[in-house]
Amino acid sequence: MHARLGLGHRASRLVPALLLAAAPLLWSGPARADGAFPDSLSVMTPEQLPDTTLLATNFGLVISLDREQTWVWACEQGANSFATLYQMGPPPKNRIYAISPTNLIYSDDSSCTWTAAAPDAVDAFVDPTNANRVLAVIGTPVDGGTSIYTVVESSDGGATFPQLRYTAPAGDHITGVEISRSSPQTVYLTLTSSTYTPMVAVTTNGGTDWTVHDLTTALPTGTYSLLLVAVDPTTPQTLFLRVGSPAGQALAVSTNGGLTVSMPLNFPAGVFSAFTRMASGSLIAGGVLGTTSVAYRSTDQGKTFQPLPAVPFTFKGLSSRGSKLYGATDNSVDKYAIYTSPDEGTSWQPLMAFGDYLQTPPVPIIQAIVTCLQQYCQPDCENRAAMSLFATDDSDSVCTSAIMPAPLDGGSDAATPPVRDAGRPPSSDGGGHPAEDAGGTGGAGSGCHCDLAPGAPAGLGPWLLLAAVALGSRRRRR
Repeated sequence: MHARLGLGHRASRLVPALLLAAAPLLWSGPARADGAFPDSLSVMTPEQLPDTTLLATNFGLVISLDREQTWVWACEQGANSFATLYQMGPPPKNRIYAISPTNLIYSDDSSCTWTAAAPDAVDAFVDPTNANRVLAVIGTPVDGGTSIYTVVESSDGGATFPQLRYTAPAGDHITGVEISRSSPQTVYLTLTSSTYTPMVAVTTNGGTDWTVHDLTTALPTGTYSLLLVAVDPTTPQTLFLRVGSPAGQALAVSTNGGLTVSMPLNFPAGVFSAFTRMASGSLIAGGVLGTTSVAYRSTDQGKTFQPLPAVPFTFKGLSSRGSKLYGATDNSVDKYAIYTSPDEGTSWQPLMAFGDYLQTPPVPIIQAIVTCLQQYCQPDCENRAAMSLFATDDSDSVCTSAIMPAPLDGGSDAATPPVRDAGRPPSSDGGGHPAEDAGGTGGAGSGCHCDLAPGAPAGLGPWLLLAAVALGSRRRRR
């Protein structure tokens, strides 16, 4: 089970006044990223590619192909500018998907280039058992500033979406979609109405028939949001939801396909921001109470949750692979970009950071830009280095290309759950910034040595031998 929950958007940041004053001078030239303070969105740990870890950020993807020993940066381009909800589909495609402000987009070459599909998509989900099947939630604008929401299906990996599966009544807003791994014809939607009525819709025949459950009486008075977090990978009737109400956010669990729910975990006046399922079956949930980061673990399939020891960072997202737990951080306040836990959240160790100017202990940082995007990313890299957001003592070490060998095949083509950005944020970026390039593929990256090497898995392209690996430096996480 992969979780959909996390703060996958660039929220407003309180940036020090000095940095704000200096920014106009430092950000000269055609910088490609969105200009926000560097921050993480989610961490992805695909089971089918055990050597590969990806960190989705608001300035592109940071990727390790050597079991987290070294990290390289594929910068944000026009096509994936302001993209959120990153996920990776199952083999053999291992295709990377994201939601841009205008489209569902996907990449087959590790973010060197992106293809745009499904205009007005606000969410998507890849079938964990079928790399060609993708569901997308479309919000089509209509007169009066509202949208009509539909669910459409692709059978070609997201290139086209000819099949209509669901149309929401006028005023209803689809906030999430997910396909059950153990029963792929079972699909769940979460919805809220114009009067904030929380609902779950379910189909057991792939979308031919739907049943809608109104959860108003089961949830706290004044509930204003309902988001789909995850569907249990072995029990298709069990789903996990995030509830927003005046009392705060909460984790709700349904064991009967959304007919009824319980609320085993509450974040009073707080935020529930991250969730994942370990290989052991343990469920880990993270969030914030006041100014304190908190985490909880369930060993009984979500019936009860116990608090874990103090967390040294603020959760933006959670992921896991085997017995290893990964936490993506809020880089505007945290020192490191990723922490890991070997004991299901009892203890945490820093894994990587955007810069090492304050690191104790030191960890790997971004070494360089990937070759296919060097020219495109160069101005942005130099500007960020000048702002000390990430750089080495010799900033050229980061702002040059990385040459990396193609990754080894990460495993068989057996059904593997897609890895995705954890859940739909309650609001969009908020800045209203359009994508820099509305085109289908990342123009500057096209044709820049992104062809896959023989035997390399699709979606994690050829990155050529890593130049200079030890760089002392100072870049920073957002």
